Amino acid sequence: MDKGTINTILAKSTGETLSEHTIECLKASQVLIDSLPISEDKMKVLRNDVFLAVAMHDVGKAATGFQKVLRDEQKNWQRKRHEIISASFASGIEGISPAVIFAILTSHKSIPSDFIAHSSGCLLWEQIPFVWSETNVWKEMANEWKQNVIPFMEEWNKICDYLSRNITFGELKPLSLQPAWLESNYGKKGQRQSIPFQDRYYASIVRGLTIASDHLGSAKKIPTKIPELSRFSVIKQNPRPFQELIGKIEGSAILRAPTGSGKTEAALLWSQKNQRRNGRLFYILPYTASINAMHQRLAKIFGDRYVGILHHRATSALYSMFEAEADIVSRLDKQHIAKTLTELAHEIWFPIRVCTPHQILRYTLRGKGWEYMLAEFPNACFIFDEIHAYDPRVIGLTLRSAKLATQWGARCLFLSATLPAFLRKLITENIENVPFIEPNPEQDEDKKILDKKRHIVEIKDGSIKDHIETIIQTIRNCSSTLIVCNHVRTSQEIYSLLKERLQGEDIKLLHGRFNQEDRNRIEDGIINKSLPKVLVATQVVEVSLDVDFGQAFFEPAPIDALIQRMGRVNRSGKKPPAKVIIFMEQVNSFNLYCECSDESHKPTCRVKLTIEELQKIENPISEKDLVEAADRVYGEGYQGEDKTKFEEGFNHPDLAEFEEHFLAGAYRGWVEDLIEKTDGVIEVLPKCLIREYKKREEDGLWIEANSLLVPVREKSLAWLKPKIDMSNDPWIANLSYTSDKGLEIKK
Repeated sequence: MDKGTINTILAKSTGETLSEHTIECLKASQVLIDSLPISEDKMKVLRNDVFLAVAMHDVGKAATGFQKVLRDEQKNWQRKRHEIISASFASGIEGISPAVIFAILTSHKSIPSDFIAHSSGCLLWEQIPFVWSETNVWKEMANEWKQNVIPFMEEWNKICDYLSRNITFGELKPLSLQPAWLESNYGKKGQRQSIPFQDRYYASIVRGLTIASDHLGSAKKIPTKIPELSRFSVIKQNPRPFQELIGKIEGSAILRAPTGSGKTEAALLWSQKNQRRNGRLFYILPYTASINAMHQRLAKIFGDRYVGILHHRATSALYSMFEAEADIVSRLDKQHIAKTLTELAHEIWFPIRVCTPHQILRYTLRGKGWEYMLAEFPNACFIFDEIHAYDPRVIGLTLRSAKLATQWGARCLFLSATLPAFLRKLITENIENVPFIEPNPEQDEDKKILDKKRHIVEIKDGSIKDHIETIIQTIRNCSSTLIVCNHVRTSQEIYSLLKERLQGEDIKLLHGRFNQEDRNRIEDGIINKSLPKVLVATQVVEVSLDVDFGQAFFEPAPIDALIQRMGRVNRSGKKPPAKVIIFMEQVNSFNLYCECSDESHKPTCRVKLTIEELQKIENPISEKDLVEAADRVYGEGYQGEDKTKFEEGFNHPDLAEFEEHFLAGAYRGWVEDLIEKTDGVIEVLPKCLIREYKKREEDGLWIEANSLLVPVREKSLAWLKPKIDMSNDPWIANLSYTSDKGLEIKK
């Protein structure tokens, strides 16, 4: 036998053959297509095209050079692309759809760069053959493929047998595809101008499903079928009137109800009513910490197999759920599962998805993997929880994305304890026929919620530090106390002071500058064990923890943020009204919630207006009082820079002019940066953890190593540069870090 002659065509370096891998992918694509929310007629056409694309997506791997790479006989294939040969193979089949050829050609890389965008991850023009231009590189690849045509035919026949089809081909041909498909520019010959929108749209669906099938087949994971939400019990007791009402609404809606009143259960009742055949459910929350808790909550109702978690730290969060004391081999197995689950959550596997708004924007702004949106969003249910908590630009982008989804038959529920009237107006103006539901004071059970008086609010001059002696005395006389500061450094200072003065007491600190490992440990202790005597926290506590403290002290903030903080005090309302002290000044000189440069604040400042409104309300305060105060504080709506940010987001051309900007086979690299950095956050490794980080890396525990990284806002980098070594990956921070205080940044 000649050297280089082979008997079997491989698809993977593991020894998996071309037919074995392709059949796994075809199995996955069958379930994917069957779970799409489309009509039988459309499904039949799509099934045919996706099956063809999946069947042929890897046939180019039969080339001798590629086989040598898989067999570790040579290092690489000189940047040659096997999918180009696969697309040439498909071009030789009579009656093949352009969408199939396009999906195969772009199954691993995007269409060629326009030389303005970064070319990384793009196909190279010099390798792509057209009828009038059979490139030299393509001729070399085609010749290598023909050398293995006999063993290839054995694999191909097995694939055809699985499909119960006889797909014949003559020879490799240049692409039977309009060159405009690969032109990303806006010129007359560009894809956007030359290819009709519906063709671009359909090709993107075929491409997305082909890629998903490949990934799922590689993981040997057959996707779960979409469950009927109505089969599950989402509420234990008889529903309150407002819950029953929202559960009967068919279509998009707005629900405003107090914290602790059963908003989540009401939202799930709505989703049961509004799920259509094969419809997904997206539950969207503002912060990572709240996502982990919601994932566990929904998993208890619907089961782990149906509920996925998706945010920029999804892998780490999932791994921590599997984590337990075990040997390294066991932990490595768990890492593999966590990585796999995260990959699949990004695609079309988990029918119920818990995520941040950024993950929805990853799709609608067309970041990596955006094509899956075209299969998932139609007829889906979206629950946007506390949408007002986002930055005005993110709210604008999110609302426009919701509008886009409703045009595909999706239904949206906007859920909040304090949705301001102006935001309610923006929603109703942009999404048709959206009813507004809230507890009805004429219904006894709803009236109890609205009339419930859980808090006695006092406004005091000065700051937390100014009143620390009084605070210490009240802490001694209360079972549990919550202190919320606006800045991490302030929370660390107050924590240190209390630890010194209240020695022997259980005092915990929670903020955003802990690494994931320590934060998981602290949160788990707070949620699953008894409450600490004192929890000092920043705004991370606002929508993350289902806790119930006996009293609280807060730095000043806008009313919606304060209401969320108050929701962690006397949460059930079963105890007498709890005391909540709000100070008029914060310790740090930098105003987090406004742009006021002095302590007096501008007349229109929302922090100032909040204090004024709360001072007018008689104690104890009812839920109705708080909602009405929030409406007054936000009565003017967005103003100045906030208004500009909202309009920039809402009118973003990629969303507002979706069809005109729709480009098949390409993604926006900057979107990935936006999502992964999560609003300007980068991660650093404290110098004291370098040894442990390297040890975990050497043991192959990459996820555990990454759980030692600490998030830092990019805004801090300017004056932190002297203390951060940026020559390493990850960046090393020469700053103090302890497991009880987190990263300390001192100017």
